[in-house]
Amino acid sequence: MIGSMKTSIEPLLEQFERLSSPAELLCVVREIAKSGDPAGAGPLIRAIGFNDAAFHDVAVDGLIAVGAPAVEPLLASLDGLDYGARYRALKALVAIGDPRARPAYEHWLKADIIPGVRCICVKGLSRYPDTEPFLLQALQDSVWVVRYYAIQMLVERGLTPQTRSAVEALRTDPERIVRLKLIQVLGASS
Repeated sequence: MIGSMKTSIEPLLEQFERLSSPAELLCVVREIAKSGDPAGAGPLIRAIGFNDAAFHDVAVDGLIAVGAPAVEPLLASLDGLDYGARYRALKALVAIGDPRARPAYEHWLKADIIPGVRCICVKGLSRYPDTEPFLLQALQDSVWVVRYYAIQMLVERGLTPQTRSAVEALRTDPERIVRLKLIQVLGASS
């Protein structure tokens, strides 16, 4: 039977719970991530919160491989995660592309104090045609990198007369790199 030839994730999940060596645990997380098995979503979500960067990309890639079955557990984990883990969870959600994550992007764009989290929310929201108000709001963010990212996402989805006007208003932005971005994108889209 083809189904019985598939490697079971159960031994990996058991190892994940009992191992304490970071090197051994990383090997197990890699195997869980490679499996793409929805049962691995929980351990992978835990791994994005580990205080060891070696786990982060592996766990995010694994959650992306799990796909839609990882969306609800990721969404449920957002409130309890640290900022870095929240960023990584939202990054996985954006890559998965499931519309169930949209309310989270809207919420964390307004609520998170970390600019990287707000940037990933801008990216997630840019995929929806009716999210222009959120992207325009991001152009007013107090941190230049969020404004920069909002410009990029608005240009990638195509400037409308309203968004072009809002983007052009940033020609006097106090941050030089934002002004340079405008020269780059407005020159290309004129």
